[in-house]
Amino acid sequence: MYTDAAPDQAVAEFAELDRIERIGETRGHLLAHICAAVKALQNAARTLEQLRSNTIYDVEFVDGRDGHDVATFLDDSIRNTRAAYAVVHTVIDQETP
Repeated sequence: MYTDAAPDQAVAEFAELDRIERIGETRGHLLAHICAAVKALQNAARTLEQLRSNTIYDVEFVDGRDGHDVATFLDDSIRNTRAAYAVVHTVIDQETP
């Protein structure tokens, strides 16, 4: 007696393996993007420090609150982005046998 159950099951198993592989690749992309975001924010913070340094001394960023606010926002953003990276890593590590 011939039945289609075996080929259908094999197709379903291949589809599941493909889905698992796509999840792994996409998770890797997520980590890479978050890492790039942290690096970009760190570069922005360093550039702001240059603007606020005695060498360049951009009055708009040195005097008043704006420069301090931008520095605070960048520091908070770096901290939050690192936290997001850590959470994603935790999720991935929990899934990995």
